[in-house]
Amino acid sequence: MSTPIEVEEKSIIDKMTQLREEIKQLKEQRYALIEEAKRLRQQRRKLIERAKSLREELKKLREERRKLVGQVRNLRQQRRELLGRLQSVVNELEEQKRIVAELRPLARKSINAIRRRIEELEWRQQTSVLRPEEEKEIIDEIVRLEALLQKAMEARKYLQELTEKRAELYGLRLQLRSLGQEIRSISEKISKIDERINNLRSQLEELSPQIDELSKQLEELSTRIEELRSQINQRVQELRELSEKLKELRLGQEKAKALQIYEEKRRLIEEKLKRGEPLTLEELRLLYSSSPDELEEEKE
Repeated sequence: MSTPIEVEEKSIIDKMTQLREEIKQLKEQRYALIEEAKRLRQQRRKLIERAKSLREELKKLREERRKLVGQVRNLRQQRRELLGRLQSVVNELEEQKRIVAELRPLARKSINAIRRRIEELEWRQQTSVLRPEEEKEIIDEIVRLEALLQKAMEARKYLQELTEKRAELYGLRLQLRSLGQEIRSISEKISKIDERINNLRSQLEELSPQIDELSKQLEELSTRIEELRSQINQRVQELRELSEKLKELRLGQEKAKALQIYEEKRRLIEEKLKRGEPLTLEELRLLYSSSPDELEEEKE
């Protein structure tokens, strides 16, 4: 049958074994949580890097869009100016058409023919002997032809200007068409950039709660890991205390055994003394000592 001390010793050993197993399990749990935390941190880091990349791309796209919007604004201003000039040219063209319509019969006349006729009359006036009436008729005809020449030249001038205005109008319309195409092309680019910006915003809106959720999970894991560390430390401390207690218990057992041996030896020596047998120096020392510890001190 086991003694109370043996029962207590077994109880302590069993408790220490249990604590070691608990510590092992807790460390395994803590290690698993630490690995999970590492995995989540890596996952969160990737998401954060992805979000950073998206923000950088978003910044570049916004800058590109700002430049394109500036270009469209400048092109529209040019178009407004061209439209203003176009309207002015159209008005000028309408006025010139009206004038040319009036002068068109004169414009059809041959300027060279009129000049030749004037030269012929002037030559006749200068080389022929004319009566006053004839000379007056020639002079009047020259004046009339010179006036006609002036009007014909003006008519030709207006016709030339009309042609030039029409060419300018055509050029302005070409420029307006070109500006319109360029504005549409840049506007399409802006629309595509807007689509990309909206897409990036959607991705960022999806990433943000994911990052927040991972941060929340990491915080919970950190709390749990700290709790496990505290539990491990608590059990390690209990294990140390039980180890110290077991050590003291075993030391007490050794002392009890030593005392039992010491008492038995004294009893034998006392019986020997009663029988009148001589005692050795060692036996005398043991007989007059008060405890086994005193014997050990004397040896030292």
